[in-house]
Amino acid sequence: MRLRNHLLRWLLLPLAVVWAIGFHLDYGRSIEQANEAYDRTLAGSALAIAERVTVRDRALSVDLPYAALEMLETRSQDRIFYKVSSQNPATVVTGHEDLPAPAVPPAGDQPVFEDARYQDEPIRMVSMRRTLYDERGIDPLLVQVAETTAARQAMATRILVDSALTQATLIAAAALLITFGVRRGLEPLRRIRREIASRTEFDLTPIDARAVPREIAPLIEALNLHTERQRQLNDAHRQFIADASHQLKTPLTILKTQAALALQQQDVERMRAIVAEIHDATDLTARTINQLLALARSEPGHLIPMEPVDLVEIARAATFDLLPNALQKDIELAFEGSGNAQVQGQELLLRELVSNLTDNAIRYTPRGGAIIVSVRGGADGKAQLQVEDNGPGIAPEHRHKVFDRFYRVNGAFSDGCGLGLAIVRQISERHGALAELETAGDGCGLRVVVRFP
Repeated sequence: MRLRNHLLRWLLLPLAVVWAIGFHLDYGRSIEQANEAYDRTLAGSALAIAERVTVRDRALSVDLPYAALEMLETRSQDRIFYKVSSQNPATVVTGHEDLPAPAVPPAGDQPVFEDARYQDEPIRMVSMRRTLYDERGIDPLLVQVAETTAARQAMATRILVDSALTQATLIAAAALLITFGVRRGLEPLRRIRREIASRTEFDLTPIDARAVPREIAPLIEALNLHTERQRQLNDAHRQFIADASHQLKTPLTILKTQAALALQQQDVERMRAIVAEIHDATDLTARTINQLLALARSEPGHLIPMEPVDLVEIARAATFDLLPNALQKDIELAFEGSGNAQVQGQELLLRELVSNLTDNAIRYTPRGGAIIVSVRGGADGKAQLQVEDNGPGIAPEHRHKVFDRFYRVNGAFSDGCGLGLAIVRQISERHGALAELETAGDGCGLRVVVRFP
């Protein structure tokens, strides 16, 4: 459906309905105007006849003037009828005896007009009362004059046609102006269409909504929001490809080299040692791939369903999963949970956040160290996650950089790839939380605090 046709239909159809209503009203007014014009002549004829009724030799006499009927002659050749009768006694003095009596007898000297039928034709009739005084007491007289309605109908038709043509002309002019106005009003949309059509498939810049009507601005803003989401998604895809290429190229090359070296070995023990190195390198590569996937899932371009989740249960499960890793390094891994820690979030991403913080702490804490994962819920509904270790910590000058992708502190002893804290920051931002680094309570080690809204 074209918007222009839709607008024109809803603008022009009401005009047509208004014209039809006006036509109906004009028809009634045209009949009234024709009756008003012809009724004056009809009343004049009745008055002229009434004035010529006299009493001669104690009998009624009507000297019917020709002018009284001549004034009723029309081009439509209407037929004229008249009747003069007395009520006391009931006598027809002259005229058409079978002319019907008025439905409402006149009172006083005021004429009464009505529509009736006579000889199977519609007529317009006027009735007038005429009072005579003499010794016989003939009183009163009723004068009736009627005519067929052809002339009235012809006049009403002319008035109606003229009015209808005038209205139709005005409505046609209004329709042309409306069509022109709609076309001009939709020009901003055509301009936007041309602008979008001229863009390349890589151009996702926002559309300027300042030059469009206010009614269209919300639509443009919605399109810009959708475009921005698409741009973020595209950027996330490109970033994922770049990250994967950056992080997987070297490990895969090493794996291939080690596999080739193992194939060249004749000594079984030497071959087993190389295969063990391949096994360890494969674990590291798999972890890197999992972290890249987690990073991609937490990108702003991906829509994630938010629902109420228990942060205590999520953190407890993630900590328990990493307990074997801590035991391999003889690290004491403890968990503490208290209070109401219900947050709006996505369980999979929050579990990935706790796992990355705990895994980082295990990797950087020396053998025999201690790590405490704790979740606290406040009375104000805000939850707080903490992961504290007694490892080497991070110097204050590096803390603002370690949340960047692939950033590693020089001299740090770990086989990580620098994605753990980047994932933590990204997931925190998706949940409206704030991740901060602090020095542990004993002055050494590191405490990572994530404060949820």
